Amino acid sequence: MKFGLAATLLLACVMLASPDRAEAQQACETYRVKQGDTLQEIAKAAYGFDNHLTIWRENRREIGRNPNIVRVGAVLKLPCVPGQKIDQVAQFEPSGATISFVTANGYLPYTDESLVNRGLMTHLVATAMRRSSPETPVEVVFVNDWTAHLEALLPRQAFDASFPWTRPGCETQGTLTTMELYACQNFVYSDPFYEIVDGFFSRTGSGLETIISFEGLEGATICRPEGYSTGHLEENGLMPPAVELVQPASPHACFEMLMENDVDLVALDTRTGERVMQDLNLTFQVSENPHLFSIQPMQVALHRDNPKTDQLIKHLNAGIAQMLESGEWAAIVSEGLRGRIATGLVN
Repeated sequence: MKFGLAATLLLACVMLASPDRAEAQQACETYRVKQGDTLQEIAKAAYGFDNHLTIWRENRREIGRNPNIVRVGAVLKLPCVPGQKIDQVAQFEPSGATISFVTANGYLPYTDESLVNRGLMTHLVATAMRRSSPETPVEVVFVNDWTAHLEALLPRQAFDASFPWTRPGCETQGTLTTMELYACQNFVYSDPFYEIVDGFFSRTGSGLETIISFEGLEGATICRPEGYSTGHLEENGLMPPAVELVQPASPHACFEMLMENDVDLVALDTRTGERVMQDLNLTFQVSENPHLFSIQPMQVALHRDNPKTDQLIKHLNAGIAQMLESGEWAAIVSEGLRGRIATGLVN
């Protein structure tokens, strides 16, 4: 988890909003956003409860991908609540409220809207919820700023959970980085849904593909995309000042920097690395080190302060356990690792 300037600015923008600025309005009408408004407060004023994701979905073209930032002056449609009269909305209590997950694009083959079922992890998480709590509506939203998930969206309960993340070693690590300490103090995690192999890629013939100890990588410039966990680098002594760490926006950018000799290594999940190498036609120009790797679990992260967290973790863990026992997990993984591009509607 890398907490960068963009997410810090996002959080600052969110915190500027005053909790009582949204003026009175009603569902089934339109509302012009004023200085200090948030979707949460607009929703509470219109519906009597926090129904902001419904407003966001209705106005996604106007708002954009991030429901936590709304432009002053934007005119929003406030949709009616199905089956509710306007004068009943304030008394509505969503006992079967939608569970909202947030993830991001570009983490192939695990999360991407272009893939069938929107990626392996998306398929696993959605199926786990269907198996353990079939009556609960579930939505998965893609917000392409990983750091904002943990720094802003989950703490403000804009979403109930985010995936995929790796729980830091809160009990076992002697020294935690600032970002790991933040995660340990504020988040809890589901049981693992899948395990990835994080490895190291270098230019073929550089000699870095044959090194057999992590100490041999000291002094190298390592590229790890922004927002990706650096816990395994920390565990193996590969954080500054032992190495120079470069964190661009995407895995593709890391490999492009590798071929420009701007970095020595790309630290990335091996399957994602293989996909990017294929995309950029680098299969014979880049090699993976077969000796140095870390196995990392992929989990769902939930904020401790969300009142849904305890029950949601139970559902997620029960669902994945059922899928493992029935064999459904293996079938989904086999399909998901092929990472096919969607040709029609996604399930």
